[in-house]
Amino acid sequence: MKESLGKQELDGALAALGARVRNRTEILIGGAGALILTGELPRATSDCDVLFSKPDMGQLQEDIRAVAEQKNITSGWLNGSVQSYLDVLPPDFRTRLRTLPSQGKLQISVLHRRDVLVMKFFAGRLRDLKDIEALRPTVEELQFVRNEIPRLSRIDTERAKRIEQLLDQRRDEKR
Repeated sequence: MKESLGKQELDGALAALGARVRNRTEILIGGAGALILTGELPRATSDCDVLFSKPDMGQLQEDIRAVAEQKNITSGWLNGSVQSYLDVLPPDFRTRLRTLPSQGKLQISVLHRRDVLVMKFFAGRLRDLKDIEALRPTVEELQFVRNEIPRLSRIDTERAKRIEQLLDQRRDEKR
């Protein structure tokens, strides 16, 4: 079973899902999957994070599992485990969504890289920090993240402080 999915594998799995769904289906992908699908992050992932789906992810599970079997990939290749982090996104994130080509009745949107950066700084896991490095964010993107700190501090003060420290460290290293 293939547990690592690059852009080609993700594209193929989404196309297979689009061929299976019987009704119009919408998904919003975030995390590394969004950036892999747009070619901005040249690595593979073990799964693709769905922030929103219509119908909900529960109703899509049969088709998701069928695609996993068909493509010989992990059954959790498409999951909604990050949906609890929706409040981390800037309130206007929908204005920056990118729409990918439809796959049959499957409509796919992905988060903008600025919004993924906010989520990755907030999560702060080693792989998120490595992704941030690989993305080589611009000064404007880092300022975008910095501007979100006051809002993020209302969600989690400690994480907001850590984000500020990471941004300060990056700034100091550039000098």
